[in-house]
Order: sequence, then structure tokens, then C-alpha cells
Amino acid sequence: MFRSAIVKLTTVYVVLTMALSLIFSFVFYHFATHELSEGLNSQFQQLVDFDHDNTSLPAQNEFSDRSNILKKDLIYFNLVVLGGSIGLGFFLAKRTLKPIEETHNQQLRFTAEASHELRTPITAMKADTESILLQKHPSYRQLEETLQNNLKDIDRLQALTEHLLYMGKFKFTKPVNGQITDLKEALNGVTNLVNRQQKDKNRLKISCPKGLKAKIDPTALEQLLTIVVDNAYKYSLADQPIKINVEASNEAIVIKVIDEGIGISVKDMPHIFEHFYRSSSSEGPNASGYGLGLPLAKDIAEHYGGSIYVTSVQSKGTTVTIKLKKA
Repeated sequence: MFRSAIVKLTTVYVVLTMALSLIFSFVFYHFATHELSEGLNSQFQQLVDFDHDNTSLPAQNEFSDRSNILKKDLIYFNLVVLGGSIGLGFFLAKRTLKPIEETHNQQLRFTAEASHELRTPITAMKADTESILLQKHPSYRQLEETLQNNLKDIDRLQALTEHLLYMGKFKFTKPVNGQITDLKEALNGVTNLVNRQQKDKNRLKISCPKGLKAKIDPTALEQLLTIVVDNAYKYSLADQPIKINVEASNEAIVIKVIDEGIGISVKDMPHIFEHFYRSSSSEGPNASGYGLGLPLAKDIAEHYGGSIYVTSVQSKGTTVTIKLKKA
């Protein structure tokens, strides 16, 4: 598909370039021959020793010879322009379409991966249901087991669907400045949510001065921080602390989430923001998920004019740094 698009775009570039070149050549030839004719006539009119009627013949011959030379030069010039425009047009067409092709390929990969992830729990639910239906008199325990498994698969589908909806919201909608959110309040919300999900409530250590505010919706900020903190819990042991340090610069709020967990390998680091990417570190003590957390966190941060980046040392820990616009 993109090969034909490159050929078509190259053709457009060549046609436009040659049209301009031919127009230039025509105008140049017209003015050059006009000036040449006047110059030759002026020279031959000064030859008063010859008959007036015969002076036009050498003038016309000279004019014809020089105009033919000019025509050949312009033809060579246009051939050179044609060759150059084909090469340059092909290069520009490939460069123009490259971002579109990359986006298209990413979309295809994302669709295929999302379809695969959606198909897995659906297939499991179908297999469990068909298995129980094949039995004439299933026991209460078998029925309960099947329903519990189906409920787990439904939870997986719900979580994946919500991730996909949020990604569509933050990735494909127009960036905004956001509301003004108090960092202390947002972190309290994250702490309450994390404490309900985690057994150890003393691992999370927060350092945040009062009065710091960022230009981001409260719900989006809580979701962003929850994703990052949840990752820190997944890839660290139960006795390892998780720190959230918040600072303010002249124009930005800087949030650092620091853990002392298993870290991220150098091989995996370039891919951590790719959708559905599960690194070798996903073998952590509490690891689970679809590989959509960090991509969604990146989409949220960039949606509000911020940024997120990760530094990590394997077996020593990871630091996630989030920068947001200061209110």
C-alpha cells in the first residue's frame, strides 16, 4: 500500500517540478530570443556598406543558430531537472510517508495484540462453560469453580477494556492544560487506593511540600500515579520501601517514584512504553497485567503537557520521574 503511495507522491513531486521547470524554460527562451534578436539586428544595421535588403539574411542565420543552441541547452537542463526531481521526489516521498507508515504499522500491531489479549479470556470462558455443559450432573463445587474462573476472566476483560478506553481518551484527543490539582490531596487519594489493595501499608513513603499544584485533572493524576506506584509494588519485595518525592522547579512539578526492586534490564528499557510489552522483569514477585500501564501513564502525562521517563539498574531498583506543568 505504501509503495504505491510513494510512487504516486513521487509522481506528483516530479510533475510539479517539471511544470515549473518548463514554464521557466519557456519564459527564459522567450526573453532570451527577444534580446538576441534585437542585439543582432542592431549589430547588422551598423554595416552600412551592404544593401539594406541583404543585411537581414546573415542576421536571421545567426539568430537561428544561436536560438537552436539555446533550445538544446534548455532541453538538457530540463532532462537534468527531470532526473534530479525523480531522485529527490522519491526521497521526499519516503520521508513524508515514513511517520504515517510507522503509525499505521503501530496501529496494526496494537490491534493484533489487543485482539489476542481479548481472545485469551474469552476462549478460556468458552472452554470452561462448554466443559461443564458436557457433564450431565456437575457437582456444586464444579459449578462454583467454573463461575469463579469465568468471573476472573470477566475481570481481566473489564480491566483491559478500561485500559483501552483510557488510552483512546488520552492518546487521540486534543491535549489540554487541565484543572489545577493539589499534589498533597492527589497523593492522599493514591495512598488510600494503594492501601486497600496492598497488605503492607507502611511501605509507601511520601515526601511532598504543602501547597504544590499542577495543571492536570485530579482523576488523571491519581490514575497516573497509581499506575507507577502499582508497578513499583509488583517488581519489588514485601520488605522493600517505595518512595514518592515531589519537588518544584520554576515551571514544573517533578514527581519521583523510587523502588529498590528487581529493576529493568538494558535490553528491555527501550521497549517499556510499547503497548503490550512484557519484559523479562515481569517475572517479579507480584507481576501481572497486560503491559499497558506505562504506555497509558505516558499518554496521560503528555496529554497535559508533561513527560515521564524511567531510569533503572537491574537488581537495584527503578526511578520513574514525572514532570507536570506547575500551576
